[in-house]
Amino acid sequence: MKRYLLVFDDGSNPDVDLSSFVESLDNGAEMYTLDGHVCFLKSDLSVSDLAGRFLKFAGSSLFFIADVTSSDYEGRMVGRFWDFMKQHSLESAAE
Repeated sequence: MKRYLLVFDDGSNPDVDLSSFVESLDNGAEMYTLDGHVCFLKSDLSVSDLAGRFLKFAGSSLFFIADVTSSDYEGRMVGRFWDFMKQHSLESAAE
């Protein structure tokens, strides 16, 4: 699975239905939401496929999606965040 950063502006639709968006993705897709506008996704879909699917839920929101699968990362976050981020690395090492 690849890891993506999704950032969006609420525009005139502050109630983007993120749970329905995740349910519209591939099996095993996951989302970790930092706030209402910044999320990390895990999915086997491409950036283009994710963007196309998010358009159905975004309303007038501006957004971008970036593949951050191979990006280095550091910081101070809660344990649940690191579990989400590192899970992919462990799966890749097992392959």
